[in-house]
Amino acid sequence: MLRLPGLALLTIVAATAATPALAAKKSPESDKSLGPTAGTGKYLGGQDSPSMYHGCRKHDDQWYPYSLIDGSQTTMKSTSKYVAFTVNTQSFPTFAWTAKPGWKICAVVGYAALLSPSAGAGQFLTYFTYPSAPGTGSTAANGQETVKVKLPKDLAEGNPDLKPFAGQTLSPGGYRPSASFQRVTVYVKKS
Repeated sequence: MLRLPGLALLTIVAATAATPALAAKKSPESDKSLGPTAGTGKYLGGQDSPSMYHGCRKHDDQWYPYSLIDGSQTTMKSTSKYVAFTVNTQSFPTFAWTAKPGWKICAVVGYAALLSPSAGAGQFLTYFTYPSAPGTGSTAANGQETVKVKLPKDLAEGNPDLKPFAGQTLSPGGYRPSASFQRVTVYVKKS
């Protein structure tokens, strides 16, 4: 009978001790205090953009009209409920975006080819955070991106084809701007 109160006391102490550590660690996906330039170049991996970023769930997507892999027409649908997009399909893929009246940009996630000279002609399509002003933004108009994406060292675990990219810091398009952005997702909130 004495064990139950002691166990309850131990549980309360453990829960109290863990609370500050849990509160101190915020996720960039849910942290509403972060602005649209916070965390630029963060590797997100995954097969899709997150459902929420910087605490914002509302978003629009703009797809490049042609696949960067094989040149076929993109079948994915773009949306423009909160953001107006402009896409350059001339010399290399560039995107520009402007929040519609009543909306403010929280974050931007790019889906682009990261190229590595050490990987030869290899390219790695992945998701990462991209900078933006609160009302408007764009990828580099000249195709020479300054955003740097640090890829994890264990990137190739389970996928040996990614070994040339593991641990590298790369820019979208790298040395070949013509193979760059495939999709941009812009997260917004009411202004």
